[in-house]
Amino acid sequence: MVNLSSGAHRIQAAIHFDDLQWERRYSPWQAYAQSKLAMPMFALELQRRGDARGWGLISNAAHPGYARTGLQSQGPGLGRHSRSAADRVIRLLEPLASQSAAEGALPTVFAAAAPHAKSNGYYGPRDFFEMRGPVGEAVIGQRARDTAVAARLWELSEQLTGAR
Repeated sequence: MVNLSSGAHRIQAAIHFDDLQWERRYSPWQAYAQSKLAMPMFALELQRRGDARGWGLISNAAHPGYARTGLQSQGPGLGRHSRSAADRVIRLLEPLASQSAAEGALPTVFAAAAPHAKSNGYYGPRDFFEMRGPVGEAVIGQRARDTAVAARLWELSEQLTGAR
């Protein structure tokens, strides 16, 4: 099983158990970062639980880097006409720091199909701060490795979905 994350899971990302669904205070990028933190946490927790029960599965995660999909330029609160400094920087860096959407899909394909993709692995582009380039092992943020938070999130997910 492959979970799709993002480098955003390492920046300003936290699991907000007090407002997990962002019903009281919504921040588009913090909500995005939280969702992308949850993905490698889920991958690692699924592998832990699978190993403990002898399921014989491989659970890992991947991220696309800075793939030109429109999210960065057209995502929540953004847009080509935005005047914020962050948006201007994104527009300036895009030609240098990004790769095509097809290239951004390669880490996910690698994680799912490469014979040497590992359980608990995390794959993404290797160049320019993991934003573009050939697929390789990527860095899982420290918060994503918090087993207590991952177990709590798993149990809460079971309650919210009714699935065990």
